[in-house]
Amino acid sequence: MSNKFNIAVVGATGNVGREILQILEQRE
Repeated sequence: MSNKFNIAVVGATGNVGREILQILEQRE
């Protein structure tokens, strides 16, 4: 599920999605 979410974020927001992914990784 998280993979689909990540792909959706990256595909929809592009560079911003990468920043979000980095934040999520830091929170984990």
